[in-house]
Amino acid sequence: MSETVLELVEVSKIFNEHSSNRLTIFKNMNLKIKNSELVGIIAPSGTGKTSLLNISGLLDLPTHGEVKIIDNNTRALSIEMRNNIRRKHIGFVFQSGNLINEFNAIENVALSRVIKGYSFSDSLGYAKKLLINVGLKDRLYSRPLQLSGGEKQRIAICRAIANDPKLLLADEPTGNLDKENSQLIFNLFIEMVKKKNVAALVATHNLELIKKMDRVLILTKNGFKEMKQ
Repeated sequence: MSETVLELVEVSKIFNEHSSNRLTIFKNMNLKIKNSELVGIIAPSGTGKTSLLNISGLLDLPTHGEVKIIDNNTRALSIEMRNNIRRKHIGFVFQSGNLINEFNAIENVALSRVIKGYSFSDSLGYAKKLLINVGLKDRLYSRPLQLSGGEKQRIAICRAIANDPKLLLADEPTGNLDKENSQLIFNLFIEMVKKKNVAALVATHNLELIKKMDRVLILTKNGFKEMKQ
């Protein structure tokens, strides 16, 4: 059954709104993403890609408008309630991976599941299955500094889905990888999105990856423009 996982309603981000130094990052953003849908974002420099992802992931508040996660209007919620929704329903994949160097692969993946409230033993077992599924059986106990860029991104994807999120947000998930590894990692990302029935919003400048999206939107200061594929 199809459900709307992320909805932005007339969302704007404006700094110093009531001063002479007013800076409008974007305004009047409207977007709906359903489960199992992979939506790409192309964002020219300065159009607020990071702000958009942070607002969608409840890491920041919009100046105006509403952000709905599975029909929960999050704008009026307390910080604690927003944090709970983020931990329960949202996974992040960053360009750099953002792994914890002091933790090995299995611990990095298990952490997001522990934060959601699962037991440590359950989280380790689940993390092990995910890592084996992406070909990292021999890297379970390796730390990030011992891993290649492609291996780290596979771990980052596993970590993002370990808490069984409804929404995945990815910022240039293959930006630091060569062409071959980019294709490999992104195919894995798509497989996970479809298999787990997750909604995904992906910011990328990689035109080869753009072709694999269900929809592609160009981010402008005044809203989204749909890109014909």
